[in-house]
Amino acid sequence: MSKKDFTYKQFKQQLSITYGKFNGFDYYYFKFKPDQMVTLSYEVEVKEGELMLEWRDRKQVIWRETFCEDAQGTVTAKTKHCRYSIRVEGKHTKGECRIHFAQEEAA
Repeated sequence: MSKKDFTYKQFKQQLSITYGKFNGFDYYYFKFKPDQMVTLSYEVEVKEGELMLEWRDRKQVIWRETFCEDAQGTVTAKTKHCRYSIRVEGKHTKGECRIHFAQEEAA
């Protein structure tokens, strides 16, 4: 794993990462109440290489996408457990990404 000019900020349900060069992966952890609808919003800026984001609980992948260019979007899922993670994997990438979770009671 290699990181150059790598910084991250994680606060409550938000994550922001910037990197001059990133090759490898990291996990960032989040907690939610079970049985809630959670929406992950992301903004990705890819100047070089490739960035993969993966949202998962302990047993399965909820969503995964690989980015070679700038993108933004949302993904919504109903929580079953309390603990979740975001896996961020860079392949000789340069850029930044921002992730925000919003939750609401499931009907």
